[in-house]
Amino acid sequence: MKIIWTFTLLMIPDVLSSISVTGYSGGGVSITCRYDRGYTDKNKYFCRGQYPGCKDLIKTDIKNKWVDSGSFSLYDDTSAAVFTVTIRDLSEQDSGTYQCAVDTYLTDFYTEVKLNVVTADCCQKSISLSAAAGGSVNISCRYPQSHSADVKFVCRRSGSDLCAEETSVKESRRWSAEGQMQLYDDREQQLLTGIISHVTQQHSAEYWCGVQSDPGHKSFMLHHTSPRQRYWYR
Repeated sequence: MKIIWTFTLLMIPDVLSSISVTGYSGGGVSITCRYDRGYTDKNKYFCRGQYPGCKDLIKTDIKNKWVDSGSFSLYDDTSAAVFTVTIRDLSEQDSGTYQCAVDTYLTDFYTEVKLNVVTADCCQKSISLSAAAGGSVNISCRYPQSHSADVKFVCRRSGSDLCAEETSVKESRRWSAEGQMQLYDDREQQLLTGIISHVTQQHSAEYWCGVQSDPGHKSFMLHHTSPRQRYWYR
């Protein structure tokens, strides 16, 4: 009697981790996903939904350079074996499950991302300021009490990178300075204050302030642009 054994190979995608990120309507988030160094040459992508079958939002084979697709940007840093995804102009409809994924030959490696977008008073107002050359400008950013203990920051945007230059503060009621930017976090008032001194035309740029509750993941709450030494809050 001959016995024939039949084997079925089920390819199960490798789940690296699962992370939760909170964003705010009108703001943005930055999500950093790690991968094995053996996959630096593979395509990276970000999709929405459960895996498999999620809908691609941005995908690229380009390394060490920002790639844009609508409100999404992706940067694959092969030296650090991480890729970063930023999402701008968030709304509550963006809440849901996403995947950071590495496109491999047999089975993809992915990180599940749970994004929750909420509406808060801190992120809805719009303020316009101006500063004379050589003067200073104050930026005030309120944040929800749930972020009181988190690191606060102000970033200067460069192209697709929302945080090309960053100044952060980790302690309450103590000034933190970097270059011409000073930050002060009053956790009792839930108020972050930034001062840019000796303003020149070179300070004309787009700025974001926000919080970082987990290493590698940032929530951008307020958006400031400063064309011709004018500073806009949104």
